[in-house]
Amino acid sequence: MTDVSNPAIDHEAAEAAIQTFSFKAPESYTRRKAIVRLTSNERGQTAVHCLGQGGENNLHYHAGVDITWMVIKGRARFYGPEDVVRGEFGPQEGILIPAGARYWFESCGTDDLELLQIKTFHKGRGTDKRIDAAARNFDMAEGASHFEAAKV
Repeated sequence: MTDVSNPAIDHEAAEAAIQTFSFKAPESYTRRKAIVRLTSNERGQTAVHCLGQGGENNLHYHAGVDITWMVIKGRARFYGPEDVVRGEFGPQEGILIPAGARYWFESCGTDDLELLQIKTFHKGRGTDKRIDAAARNFDMAEGASHFEAAKV
């Protein structure tokens, strides 16, 4: 059925692309952190990053994506260049990092950290490209374990 107020919208195709999920943090993971992908399409992506103590990364930026981060569990501290603190966040708090903004973050609480990540891709800039702005202080082989959320 076509919407008579906007005939360019294909409701059936949009409704066929609806995604549902259920998040459960991995009980264990062998790398520095675990990333559980929740949803993904050509305009955006959502995931939860699960980090234990010392689960920090290096100064970097993303060229073609804005990223919203929200703490689900634990505490996170976000930094900019020269280790300037951008903010410290607890559950239901977060930060928007626009494409091109340099940042890094760390777990800074006593609990493991769970961060909701919402990526919004910029049209015409290609896919998400993570670019290091400082040397990594960890071995890439010890990067992230990747999981898929359960589909509901």
